[in-house]
Amino acid sequence: MFKPIKSVNSKAFLALYLVITLIILVLWLSRMEFTQPDRRDIPDNLRKFLISPPQLIPQFVLQGHEKQVLTNVSLDGKWSFVYFTHLYCEPECTVVVKVMQHLQRLFAGSSIQFLIINFGDNTDTASLSFPDLKTFGGSSEVIESITKSVDFLYLEPEEYEHSLKVEQQHYIYLIDPQGRAYAVFKPPFTSLAIQKIFFQIRDFYARSE
Repeated sequence: MFKPIKSVNSKAFLALYLVITLIILVLWLSRMEFTQPDRRDIPDNLRKFLISPPQLIPQFVLQGHEKQVLTNVSLDGKWSFVYFTHLYCEPECTVVVKVMQHLQRLFAGSSIQFLIINFGDNTDTASLSFPDLKTFGGSSEVIESITKSVDFLYLEPEEYEHSLKVEQQHYIYLIDPQGRAYAVFKPPFTSLAIQKIFFQIRDFYARSE
C-alpha cells in the first residue's frame, strides 16, 4: 500500500502565500492612478481658489500663430494664467479676455505668462486671435486630456454644431511653475481682484512647496 503524503508545513505555506499576495498587491498598486491627499494647511481665504491637491498637466503639444509651439516645458519656472475658449464664444468671452489683457499689463514681466487655449476645432485657431494674448490649439485628444486635468467643462461639438453657440465655463486657471493646475478664478471677477489673490497665492506657494 502507498504511504500517505506528508502534509505541507503550515507555516512555510502561510509565508509563501503572504509573499505571493504581497507581490500581487504591489503590482496592482503600481498600475493604479491615485491622488495623494492634500496635506497643505490652506488658509481660509484661499480655499475657494486653490485646486486641492494641485493637478499635473499631462504631456501636450499645442500649435499657435506664426508656428509658435506650447508644451509642458513652456510652463516650467513660470506662473501661467490660462483661459479656454472657442471661436464662437461671443459675447461672454469678451469680458474674460479683457480681464486677461489687463492682467498682462499689470504683471508685465517674463515670470508670468497669459495663454488662450482654443478647445474647438484646431482649424479655428488662426481665426481666434486676441490682441497681445498668445492663442494655441491642438487635436481634440490633446485638448481633452488638458481640460480633464483641470475639470474644465463645455458642450461637445455635436451639441452646438448647428447653432454655432458654445456653452462653457469662463474660468481663468492658474498653472504653477511646476506645470500643475494650482488655482482657478471663477466669475464674477476683476483683474485687480485676481491680482490681489495671486500675490497671496504666490506667497502661500513659496511657504508650502
